Amino acid sequence: MAFCKNCGAQVEDGIKFCASCGTPVDQQAAPAQPAVQQAQPAAPAQPVLTGEADVQANKGMAALSYLGILLLVPLFARKNSEYCQHHVKQGFTLAAFSLCFSIVYFILNAIISAIFPPTLKYGFLTYYYAPSAASVIWSIIGGIISIGIVVVAIIGIVNAVKGEKKDLPIFGSIKLLHPLVDKIYAALNK
Repeated sequence: MAFCKNCGAQVEDGIKFCASCGTPVDQQAAPAQPAVQQAQPAAPAQPVLTGEADVQANKGMAALSYLGILLLVPLFARKNSEYCQHHVKQGFTLAAFSLCFSIVYFILNAIISAIFPPTLKYGFLTYYYAPSAASVIWSIIGGIISIGIVVVAIIGIVNAVKGEKKDLPIFGSIKLLHPLVDKIYAALNK
């Protein structure tokens, strides 16, 4: 009888590969006793940084908090960072508003288009649909709000990269979703 030099499992004579791990078996150099596997040490836990060290180490991660669904990266990857938690809360509020606004915008756009349908007009050698004035006004309003969301996200990214823990304009005072984020962090840190 031979033993596998990799995992120490007993291998029958004439077998060329270990049935347990698939390592080629060298029949001539079989050890007298099975090898004992040493347990691998567990990966070290993420160190908890505080103060300026936390800010310096997590600036890039905190900036991801303002890029929509990418806020999940610092939420899970830097769950012990107080600096990232602040920016994740801000980004979560911004992303929730953006999602709600998009849903409301498209619903109202459909209603406005149903009430004030586009008209068929004759242009240069062809017909085209001209949107109603209400649709044009609603599109302008939606565009302005969308641009505002992007500007606020850029302000948040700049604050995160500069190492500042400032609240966002308009959205920084909305703390409605912060308890939810705190519960997520509490569950992650168990």
